[in-house]
Amino acid sequence: MEDQLVQLLSATQTAQEDTRKQAEQQLLSLYGHQELPLGLIGIACHDSVPLNIRQAALLYLKSLVLAGWSDSLDEWKGQALVTEENKAILRQQLLALATRDELDRKLKAAAGLVVSKIAIADYPIEWPELLDTLLTLIPNATDGQLHGALRLLGELVEDSFNETTFFSIAPQMIKQLYDVAINDQRKPTLRALACKVFHGCFDILEMVLEDHKAMVKNFADEVLKDWIPFFVNVLNARLPDPPSLDEEEHDAPNAIFYKGQIAFKLQVVKVSRDECSNTAFRSTKHLTGPYAHTLRLPCHSLAAESRPLPSYLAGAVLARTGILAHVHTRGSPK
Repeated sequence: MEDQLVQLLSATQTAQEDTRKQAEQQLLSLYGHQELPLGLIGIACHDSVPLNIRQAALLYLKSLVLAGWSDSLDEWKGQALVTEENKAILRQQLLALATRDELDRKLKAAAGLVVSKIAIADYPIEWPELLDTLLTLIPNATDGQLHGALRLLGELVEDSFNETTFFSIAPQMIKQLYDVAINDQRKPTLRALACKVFHGCFDILEMVLEDHKAMVKNFADEVLKDWIPFFVNVLNARLPDPPSLDEEEHDAPNAIFYKGQIAFKLQVVKVSRDECSNTAFRSTKHLTGPYAHTLRLPCHSLAAESRPLPSYLAGAVLARTGILAHVHTRGSPK
């Protein structure tokens, strides 16, 4: 069936409306056939298939999952479309795809999104090993594996955890994120991504604060005792010398590293700013103690850079922090 599915998925990419709609209808007509989900994941995992077709396969697999995986999903259409045996196969292959080393990041992200939708229904009862598998992978992961694992953790935090599942895994998960964030042997972009996932925990804490004030406050105090000094050190650290225009244009290693450092520092600025406004965190002893001033004025860490930032980064600063007025760009007055 995979050859037939590749042809249909290719047809859904065409600009010809009649051909595209016919292919979409044919794919919908296959719902309920067990060859469909297995064929879609097979295509997504096949290196010889064009990337856009593999992405389309995951997109249609996500739609199938939402429609017919579990009645606990909001878009459930009333009929189970995947057998329990095939669910186990899909869970294993999707998780492997989302955390694969040498793989296009967009493809890994698409696989991770399907995993997060399945996890809403299946974690922890039907898929108890999901988080253990991810957290076991992270410490010794390659850069490619780590990027996939962190992206997937972010999706799970945003979409899949309730208060019970979150607090059962939060201490171990946040410790793993912290270990990545402080590891200066890791790429700055990966350290930034670890901080971003940590930032995603804020909404869950805010959501349960009203009913569990003491538990949330104790949890926040315990977590922030390590993260706050780390954030302050990052905020106070100077950026490396910016690359030359020629190095920027040719993506020289130091230009790539510099961009990563900017992304890392901007993420810490954002997390620090939001910590100070988050109800679950702002009353903790760590945000009322000696670090309070630095964290409540995080823009100072970029404003203090006497060396001008390249113009291509100015938009990122504005988008992430709203503090463009505090940051000099090349050619602007200091």
